[in-house]
Amino acid sequence: MSTDEPHIRHAALTIADAVERLDRATLARLGADATNAQLLARETLHDYLEQIWDTLKLQGQRPAVRPEYQPLAALLDVLASLRESAHHAVHGPAGG
Repeated sequence: MSTDEPHIRHAALTIADAVERLDRATLARLGADATNAQLLARETLHDYLEQIWDTLKLQGQRPAVRPEYQPLAALLDVLASLRESAHHAVHGPAGG
C-alpha cells in the first residue's frame, strides 16, 4: 500500500480545480450538440464508476475508508467536477 494513497483525493480535487476554467471555456466554444454529447459522456462514465463504488459497498468492502479504493474515489471527484461543468454549459447556472 502506497503512502501516497491518503493524498490522492486531495490531488484529484486540485486537478479538477485547475482544469475547470479551461474546461468551461472549451465547452462554451462547442456547439449545442457537442456540448450535450459531452454531458452525456461525462454522466455515463461517472454513473458507471458509481456502480463500481456501490458494488463494493454491497460486498461490504467499505470503499470510503479503505485506502486501496481512494483512487476510485479521486476519479469520481474529478468526473463530478467535469460533469458539473458540462451540466452548467448545457443548462446554465444552478437556480437560473
